[in-house]
Amino acid sequence: MHRIARSLVPALSLLALLAATACGDREAPTVLEPSTTAVAPAFNQSGAALRLDRLAMFKRRPSLTIAWATKRIGPEGGRLEFQGFAIQVPAGAVDRPTMFAITLPADPDGSGRVVAEFSPHNQRFAKPVTIEFPFRGTSLEGSPTRTIVWWNDGWVNMGATVTSDGARLKTQTSHFSTYGTTSDTAERGIVTTSGG
Repeated sequence: MHRIARSLVPALSLLALLAATACGDREAPTVLEPSTTAVAPAFNQSGAALRLDRLAMFKRRPSLTIAWATKRIGPEGGRLEFQGFAIQVPAGAVDRPTMFAITLPADPDGSGRVVAEFSPHNQRFAKPVTIEFPFRGTSLEGSPTRTIVWWNDGWVNMGATVTSDGARLKTQTSHFSTYGTTSDTAERGIVTTSGG
């Protein structure tokens, strides 16, 4: 019996190694993961001090059945899009395949706001990554002041430009957090200015 068990160990180890190698080298498509694997962003946690009332609203609240999407993006770069939000990773921003995610609020108050949690957290990118937000169909459309902000115990102004098709606002960042869009600007004393 022990002889059989000892002979199975190398075979099982080889199978596990082959399975890990086969899964780890492929570019993963956009994956919608079950809620038990996602980390709840600040806007989905009760008692969070996040001030969503400062953010732009959708003219028509999105209907969400799943509130996040993920995609593994490697050193060659890539793009993840979800519900009008996007992450554009340039070549060389990461040095190995990295799981990127966009998470939207699931609660009734937050889901009407133009806000998203981008990840991975606690990682600086070697090159700035572009993040995009819905612009057309939001309360910012037609507003002379519009910007992207990130949460850091208060909203911090990142600046923004409108995409060439007029559908989205975009900015670049070297780190991820909770981001949203607003017409409030530093001149009005609502958000602080940051270089990103």
